Amino acid sequence: MKKAASTAQDGEGHQKALLNLTLEGLMPANQELVLNLALRTATLFYHTTDGEQTMVEQQHFSPNGMRVLVPLLQAYPKYCLHEVLFASLYSLPLDKAYQQMREMRALTIRSVRRAVASLPTKLRAFGWQVRSIRGAGYLIEAIPAE
Repeated sequence: MKKAASTAQDGEGHQKALLNLTLEGLMPANQELVLNLALRTATLFYHTTDGEQTMVEQQHFSPNGMRVLVPLLQAYPKYCLHEVLFASLYSLPLDKAYQQMREMRALTIRSVRRAVASLPTKLRAFGWQVRSIRGAGYLIEAIPAE
C-alpha cells in the first residue's frame, strides 16, 4: 500500500492536505484514492496506460466521518483499534485515548460508533464496507460479490 501526504497552497495561501492511497486488494492497481482533508472528500481516480487520470467516484464526508476514515484506511488491510479511532476523533495522543478507554469505555466506544456509523452509505459508492471487529475495532473491506 502506497501512502503519500502532500500539501498544496491555493491562491489565498491556505494549505490543503492531500493523502494519496493505493490500497492493494481494496482497489485495482490502476486506481488511487485521494483524500482531501481540508475539504473532507475522498476521490477515486483511474489511471490509464497513457498516463491520463479519470475521476471514478467522489464522496464528501462529515468532519467526524473523515476523522475516523483516515485511520481506518491507513490501517488497511488490518483492522483499526477503537483507541486509535478515538484518538483521531478527538485529536488526542494515543496514550490519552487508551486512558480514556480504560476510564470510560462505554462513552468512548459510543462516540466512535456514532462517527463510524456515518461511513457505510458513502463507502458503498466505492464498493467498500466497514466491519466491526468485536471488542477490538473496525475494518474496511470490499463488499463481497453476490
